[in-house]
Amino acid sequence: MIRTRIATAGLALAVGLGGASAALAPAALASAGSPAAIGPFHSWHAAQRAAGFRLKRPTRLDGLTRSGAIFVERCQVTGELRKRDVFAAYGKEQHRFLSISQNNSGAPCGNFGEAKKLRTYRVHGARATLFGVCGIKGEPSCHRRRIFLFLTWKRHHRYYVATSHNERRHALVSFARSLRSVH
Repeated sequence: MIRTRIATAGLALAVGLGGASAALAPAALASAGSPAAIGPFHSWHAAQRAAGFRLKRPTRLDGLTRSGAIFVERCQVTGELRKRDVFAAYGKEQHRFLSISQNNSGAPCGNFGEAKKLRTYRVHGARATLFGVCGIKGEPSCHRRRIFLFLTWKRHHRYYVATSHNERRHALVSFARSLRSVH
């Protein structure tokens, strides 16, 4: 069992578990057009300008549409508050769900809790580790489809976390491998 980090606040906002407007400070929303701003954005280009680093967006969505805005937030790790974490979700957590989180700190910016290491893959030349919230006390079997999966990897000082719920493992890996640079 491994503990790894991801921006769970972004996950909660994107899937409707929290209120986006309540979680974001008015000053952050007012500065959304400046470099390294935080807040919700409606295009990958705007989010990239706000984040201040080159983003990657998914091109293989497994039939899902983006659910809400793309969120740019501060990295929630001590000493990394100047770094940015960018999050976008596709589908609905109650049904089928995929999301991508990427940051420029080179390390995790949040925590998805206790998870079991399931396998490693190659994503864009990097070693990616698949974790599942399964197979531990109180969680379903790792062979079930209705579990949360997290695929994490680092490439060129960027840290990525692709997440899925109620998706097959290969759908999550394909989603992660489909990431392309925003131009």
